[in-house]
Amino acid sequence: MARYILFDADGVLTLPEDVFSVVYARSHGLDTEPFENFFRNEWSPIVTGAKDLKESIAANPELWQWNGSVDELLDYWFKTEDVRNEELLKLIGEIKNKGIPCFLATDQEKYRAEYMKSVMFKDLFSGYFVSAELGVGKTDPRFFELVLERLGVEYPELKPSEVIFFDDSQSKVDTAKAVGIDARLFEDNKQIRELLNKEA
Repeated sequence: MARYILFDADGVLTLPEDVFSVVYARSHGLDTEPFENFFRNEWSPIVTGAKDLKESIAANPELWQWNGSVDELLDYWFKTEDVRNEELLKLIGEIKNKGIPCFLATDQEKYRAEYMKSVMFKDLFSGYFVSAELGVGKTDPRFFELVLERLGVEYPELKPSEVIFFDDSQSKVDTAKAVGIDARLFEDNKQIRELLNKEA
């Protein structure tokens, strides 16, 4: 029986046409390879909170070739990737109405995470688990161990097997399974609807 449900963000709750760097490069007539190098070298410490995205962007003006401020670039970035899976968000509302707490579990840097909390998914979730705040990403079992620890503070009777986790990455699903979570590869909204009907 599902007692708590975790949802990944990109590829599950959001369905952007492509990653922002590719969309940005194409729309500005820029080569995508330098962006690939930037994210290959910079992204891991940014998404786990060790480096600041704004500082990394400011340190690479030749890459971005952006005429405005860093804050304006981030605003453009977040709005570009704000492509919500509206049907799924509605289903999550229905799940919550059945008394099942739902949470966001995402590999995310701190600024976009805040945008998700305050704009994209405002008042939708019972809590948020963000890699930049936990200091570790979802390919590391420690991420899910910390999630279980924090959930256990609020729900002392919680068992890992009562937590369902949906992600579009098999490696992250496998990592969650390794700590006892009922992790599942996200397929489509029908999969969530079937879960909702099962819990009816």
